[in-house]
Amino acid sequence: MKNKKVNKKGKQTKKEALSKLEKIKKLSAENLVLLKKIEGVQEGYYLNYCRVYDYFELFCTIKSTLNVCILALEDQQDLTLDIKKRESDVRTVLEFMKNLIPLEEGIYLDKMRKLMFTQEDVN
Repeated sequence: MKNKKVNKKGKQTKKEALSKLEKIKKLSAENLVLLKKIEGVQEGYYLNYCRVYDYFELFCTIKSTLNVCILALEDQQDLTLDIKKRESDVRTVLEFMKNLIPLEEGIYLDKMRKLMFTQEDVN
């Protein structure tokens, strides 16, 4: 374990705390990219991006999502008669949802844990 400069009570010095704060700000700017804050009347966050190649793909993904929801309703069998590509619809929805996983934020959380709870520096 590396030796750190600490005061008599074993706490970090002000300089070390500021250095850690700067690292936190840098990690946050680099890795918190998926959700962007909404300003104004309706506060909250929106997804920064969700990649689709064109409007046709977007509409097919929306249709597949609705089809999967209809399939999930067991007592709505009459609505499922026109759903011809069930496996394809489920695959499309799962691929779309996979793209919504915030991997960048996961990297950020791992680096933050290391920075906050260990004496090691995060690269």
